[in-house]
Amino acid sequence: MISISMKPGIPLVIAFLIAGLGLSFLIIWSVSLFFVVHHYNQVEAVGLDFGAVWLAQLPVVLLSIAGLLTATYFLLRHWLLKPLQRLANEIAKLSDNRYQALDNSPTNVAVSLEKMHREIVEIDLRVKNGERIGLNSREIFEDRLNQAVKEGKRSGRKYALVLLQLENLDEIYQQNGQVAVDDLLREFTYRLSDGLRDSDNVSHFNKGLFALLMEVQDSDLLVGLIEKIHHKLAQGYPVPGCRERVALSVGVSQYPQQAVGAEQLFEYSTSALHLAQAECASIVFYEDANRTDISGFTLIQSLRKALDNDELKLVFQPVIEVKGHKTVYLEALLRWKDQNMHAGSIERTIQLAEKNQLIQPLTNWIVWSVCKLIGELKIDDLVIGINLSMIDLHDHYLPKRIERAMKKYRIKPGKIVVEITEGQIMQRPEEVIEILAHLGMMGLSLSVDDFGTGQASLTYLKKLPVEKLKIDQSFISDMADNADDRLIVKATIELAHTLDLKVIAEGVETAEVHDLLDEMNCDYEQGYYISRPLEAEQISEWYRQLGKFD
Repeated sequence: MISISMKPGIPLVIAFLIAGLGLSFLIIWSVSLFFVVHHYNQVEAVGLDFGAVWLAQLPVVLLSIAGLLTATYFLLRHWLLKPLQRLANEIAKLSDNRYQALDNSPTNVAVSLEKMHREIVEIDLRVKNGERIGLNSREIFEDRLNQAVKEGKRSGRKYALVLLQLENLDEIYQQNGQVAVDDLLREFTYRLSDGLRDSDNVSHFNKGLFALLMEVQDSDLLVGLIEKIHHKLAQGYPVPGCRERVALSVGVSQYPQQAVGAEQLFEYSTSALHLAQAECASIVFYEDANRTDISGFTLIQSLRKALDNDELKLVFQPVIEVKGHKTVYLEALLRWKDQNMHAGSIERTIQLAEKNQLIQPLTNWIVWSVCKLIGELKIDDLVIGINLSMIDLHDHYLPKRIERAMKKYRIKPGKIVVEITEGQIMQRPEEVIEILAHLGMMGLSLSVDDFGTGQASLTYLKKLPVEKLKIDQSFISDMADNADDRLIVKATIELAHTLDLKVIAEGVETAEVHDLLDEMNCDYEQGYYISRPLEAEQISEWYRQLGKFD
């Protein structure tokens, strides 16, 4: 245990100070008396003995000096010694509390003092670094984190806490020095803060540890946003002498989907960060085994892995004529090869891919797979439909990529049908029309999927090179028992025919529905009543049974 007490040197200094004051007063008095006596001898010619006068007045002077010195001592003791003693006692108490587990051995005392010194230096560096790079301290960040949680409880707002650790900062310091580290931290801070909203908050905790508190409006978008931030931060930095790339680990948790308070939110993010460091993973989202993956990160990772490791496949559901039963085309549907290997449904995964800039490689995989299959099967009547996402329809390079795949496998344009949903048309319709018109000029057939669920106007439908409308299955499946659905389907068929469009009814599962569609002069139908989706190796047999080729 370390004890701190008032050292004897301080009272000794005070004693010398008081003694000096007394001696100075005596000397000044003696000199003054000498000049007074000398003055009287000159002016009044009165004989005065300086020694006799000095001795006669000395007792009174000494008593005055003693009283003055006593008063000075007590004043100094009250205003100086006691406050210093109290301060020393408080320091001793703090030291005793902090190091109560230590004994009085010189080794432990030295170690404790060294530890205290390191912590003081660390605090000083943290403050200086915060000033250098222009970020809030940890204390300010924790206060704002608590305020955000309180606001979330009141208004229902959602937040994500992101912890970012620069792993190779010490290595950069050893190779390039402190100035290079400061420059890197400033650039890192600029990149991290750039583009953030007023509601977001950034802090530098210590050394290479940063924290980012973000308001989250759509959890499905969080994965892409964090990956975008990571990509921006992990780029090279202009460190003198070389262009350093940082090793960055990221841990993420969410409120209130996962954590119920500020402390738990920080605990979960820290846990995710430690897991990222342990597994050498760039980004880890906190995942409780008893909860669903709110962020969708697991599903996105599954899709990336599936694209790299050939874990996806296409199945093909026929669309046939209602009256002649001829196969019009096969709709390609994406599936996992082994559903047990993946956490979520393919539909949910595709939704997340659309929101997280992963739909483009997925669409490319589908297009190339379809063109390759058509080229391999060499069936004259084989036509395959592919579904495009909203992201695809805003990609001006999409027609060129499709054209490149068709040329690779020597596929005629009429062999592919492009399906888009009605809702997609109404999102920036002029841009969608431009891309679809380009696809139409290439000779691809266009079909509007899920018709009746969106708000596509006839004006836009007339501008598009659309050949088919597919009525959403929500109207088809119950039309045998629901008069309103029958009226909607009948009216849609008549409207489409007025516009010279063919109509596809999806979700046909019974003979009764098939017969109703026949009466309404529906052109094509699709559903389990016709066929379940076919595996690629079943396509040839499907066409053989229909007698369409030998």
